[in-house]
Amino acid sequence: MLQTIIDWAAATPMNPWVLDWNWTWVILETLHFIGLCMLLGSLLVIDLRLAGFFKQIPVAATHKLLPWVFIGFGINLTTGILFFFGDPGRYTLNIGFQIKFFLIILAGLNALWFFLALDKELQQWEPHGDTPGKAKLIGWASLTLWFSVLMCGRLIPYVGTG
Repeated sequence: MLQTIIDWAAATPMNPWVLDWNWTWVILETLHFIGLCMLLGSLLVIDLRLAGFFKQIPVAATHKLLPWVFIGFGINLTTGILFFFGDPGRYTLNIGFQIKFFLIILAGLNALWFFLALDKELQQWEPHGDTPGKAKLIGWASLTLWFSVLMCGRLIPYVGTG
């Protein structure tokens, strides 16, 4: 099954597009880093505020950073897909990539939990007060998951197929 995915991805027009020009991978890496900075930089403020820090920032004001989170995630999703199509054999079998992919799904579920459980009531919280326990749990879970995604991404070149 995995070999079928690898063969399919390697046969697409994206594979040579990513690999044939020397600058494509460099540009993708640069864009991936910029997207990462936007995503994690914004989430750091949002999640630390949810965890109860930075009480001088009104908790609802952190929502203004969400467009940066979504733009950063979109950049990373796009460049990550192109990395995959550029070297499907490396990514499909790589344990660092597999764990990273699983952690991104968990981070997405954590974000969904936030929106379903807390987003509507967030406007009613004391702007500079402490956050509820559920918000702290979601904030810490988000920080842990996304920084774990970062670490697994950095490990991809150094770990094998498990």
